[in-house]
Amino acid sequence: MTQTEIEAQIETVPEQTEPGGTRWGVVLAILAVPTLVVGALIALGIAWLFTDDSVAADVKKTSCAQALAFGGAKLPAGAYDTWCGIEAGPEPRYNARFRMPRGEIGAWVAATFPEGPRLRTTQCGDAQVDACLNAGPVAGQRASVQIEIVHDGRKWSEVRFVAFTL
Repeated sequence: MTQTEIEAQIETVPEQTEPGGTRWGVVLAILAVPTLVVGALIALGIAWLFTDDSVAADVKKTSCAQALAFGGAKLPAGAYDTWCGIEAGPEPRYNARFRMPRGEIGAWVAATFPEGPRLRTTQCGDAQVDACLNAGPVAGQRASVQIEIVHDGRKWSEVRFVAFTL
């Protein structure tokens, strides 16, 4: 065979100039899955940051008069920023948080627990707690009480009140 005969048998194929001959669509589909997963994880993380997880799911809001009365106390006259709840369980556990004038705390505790105990500033557990009190059930009261006080400055203090049965 001569060179011209060989060239006649070889078919020349023109180069493709129209789109669609590549496999970039498959590559993009493979890359899209991890991108969507990462995006979903970021969205869940942001949603988790902005959800209110300060209160457990088994805590229901209740009136502060009811929560404090369970431990034999009343809401002080100057209290504000109040929140009270009851935890679900076999025995009720009431929680109350409020702010009150710092100078009136001693009088409120003395009126609430006339037979003692008194506030103490040592052995309160948390280093951020400035004063605390633990009172067992006494005559006329239905529950044990724990009080923690954190001073917010010179004039105001946050009071955390917990009343529960043993």
